[in-house]
Amino acid sequence: MDSVNAHTSSKSSADQPPLVSICIPTYNGARFLSQCLDSALAQTWRDFELVIVDDRSTDTTLEVAAAYAARDPRVRLRQNDRNLGLVGNWTRCLHLSRGQWIKFLFQDDLLAPSCLSKMLAIRRPDVPLIVCRRALEIEPDTPQDLTQWYQSHAAQHMLRSLFPNVSFVSPSDFAARVVAQPMVNCVGEPTATLIHRSAFDRFGPFNPNFKVLVDWEFFARIGVLHGLCYVDDELATFRVHSKSTTQTELARSSFRIYELDPLIMLHELAYSAAFGSVRKLAMRRQDAIDFRFPLADHVRQARRKAKRIPGKPGREALDDLADLIRTYPRMAQTPRGYVFVTVSKALRHARWSLLRRAEDLVLKGRRAIRSVDGRHP
Repeated sequence: MDSVNAHTSSKSSADQPPLVSICIPTYNGARFLSQCLDSALAQTWRDFELVIVDDRSTDTTLEVAAAYAARDPRVRLRQNDRNLGLVGNWTRCLHLSRGQWIKFLFQDDLLAPSCLSKMLAIRRPDVPLIVCRRALEIEPDTPQDLTQWYQSHAAQHMLRSLFPNVSFVSPSDFAARVVAQPMVNCVGEPTATLIHRSAFDRFGPFNPNFKVLVDWEFFARIGVLHGLCYVDDELATFRVHSKSTTQTELARSSFRIYELDPLIMLHELAYSAAFGSVRKLAMRRQDAIDFRFPLADHVRQARRKAKRIPGKPGREALDDLADLIRTYPRMAQTPRGYVFVTVSKALRHARWSLLRRAEDLVLKGRRAIRSVDGRHP
């Protein structure tokens, strides 16, 4: 049983459930939490509840949240009995919420006052995912390379640039995007989304084995079957700073983020029923892609990289890889046809290299002859 702060206010269970639940999972987020809550409570759409679930913060997060719960009956505050971790707390928020639509809002982020009303205005039957364009709020403590990455990604890889002037991205178009760049999140963070509760019943929960790609994989599950609705307005603000969850995870283990998260994504694309349409589309391409093959390649690459990491971090990386393979045994399999394809690819590469070398030798010979001819007209 969760502990409930004494100042928590909530509607009675007899009340009509709200249309929207704004879910705010918190953990040591006191620095920006007041701004976040103010933006949520300022929505022009009034039929919502605000569910805050604190994951055993050690700063003043709970006190900040309790002050809002004490003065606004739409705010419901809970604290977990134990730390559930990132995905566990997202799921706890979902279970405690009552709305038909789930609006995740992270403790660092902000919503425009018209966010809910504009996103709800474009909803369609049987399309459980609505996305808005998000702005970036880059804090002064953010490393320059991280700033440049977010700015470049926003300019090149988000829905606005990939699907200009549309309010609906079809399942086939979204699936083609997943085939082309399966590791690139073109949707954005959960703060930029509105998800119908039925999506969690139909597609299951967030996958807790991911560290960073967890939201992207879930959005992809929905998008390849139902597409998504899109509002090309900056209705959410994602705050970038050096203490964000992504940066914290990177500091703990870059191997976990850059090697193991992509492995899980490739596994799901290769085997999960949710991505059957993606597999069919990938195999119909002129350069057909069987996701089992890049998965097998990536497992081998990850193992080689882990072995090159010196000392304890290298042993931990190998242990993490072994644990992941125990969770996903198909990662250890060599798919039928893999050896033939790998050898053929190696032979084509060797042939290409030999041709290039031969061309280089011919060009050097011609230049030498011209040089000699120039000296002896």
